[in-house]
Amino acid sequence: MGFDIKNLMNAVTSGAAETIEKDFKSIRLDYEKIVVTCHNKYSMSEIEDLAAGIEMAGGLHEPLILGRVNGEYWLASGHRRRAAVELLVQGGKENFRVIDCRYKDMTETEFRIHVLIGNAFNRHYTDYDKMMEAEEWKSVLKAAQKEKLLILEHGERVRDYVARVMGTSAAVIGDYNRINKNAAPEIKEQFRDGTIGVTAAAVASRLPDEQQKEIAGRVAAGEDVKAQAIRDMVDARKAEEAAGDTKDAKEEQSKEKRSITEQKTTQMSDTDTNEEEKENARRLHTLKMLEKYYIYMSDEEINILERILEDCKRRKREYSFEDCGSTI
Repeated sequence: MGFDIKNLMNAVTSGAAETIEKDFKSIRLDYEKIVVTCHNKYSMSEIEDLAAGIEMAGGLHEPLILGRVNGEYWLASGHRRRAAVELLVQGGKENFRVIDCRYKDMTETEFRIHVLIGNAFNRHYTDYDKMMEAEEWKSVLKAAQKEKLLILEHGERVRDYVARVMGTSAAVIGDYNRINKNAAPEIKEQFRDGTIGVTAAAVASRLPDEQQKEIAGRVAAGEDVKAQAIRDMVDARKAEEAAGDTKDAKEEQSKEKRSITEQKTTQMSDTDTNEEEKENARRLHTLKMLEKYYIYMSDEEINILERILEDCKRRKREYSFEDCGSTI
């Protein structure tokens, strides 16, 4: 039977773990033969307590879930339990070395999806973990699109799938994305430590790094910096930028007037050339404004600009235009 991402994701949202593990085979393995990959990025805690519980119970209640990728057994679900077993064996309790597992042959992309799905049933992780999970979901679903494992219908977005499987809204996923892409390291550190919340961190990520560092410093010192106070800082910055834009526009108009005056003085009558210069000035002004506002652009808008850039490069090659250099 083919690999159906949408059915698996529907199983996650309905809590049907048995559907996800359908067609898996049972096997017993030495824990050292189970490969722990870099794809599990969740924090692990209380391993000692878990190890004590496994020892008291005489073994694992539930098998580990593995993906067999290129002949190797990769750990998809049960990272804390494997770590607890390792702790027991290192303490001299060799009878826990061989453990029950269930596995299925997978590609690496399929494996990454199962890692995420396996952790979806564990809701005891932090907001920072959720941010990392959202980023991994985004990455793996885009990889699945390239491999034709996931085909989106018209109007569907990867972000919507991520939100649904994580049990949250597309807006929250957007906040996670803004924090991950735009937040200064100091804000991310406070977010990871749980001293600043999702909303406050997402709003702070709209500010320049220096202001973000200032906010992070206040939070680290124990101050409860509310999201609304950070919004006020963002609004103040927007007002400053708007005033600067007005000044820039006036200066641009003044330059255009001087240009027109100079053209009249020298009795230039080439109307087509004048119009072309005005159009180029307008384009340059638009590019300069994008440089100021790029942090407020969505992923879709960035993708559109990237496609425009590639198209411009293609036309330059086709028409053999001379390189005019950077304009921003």
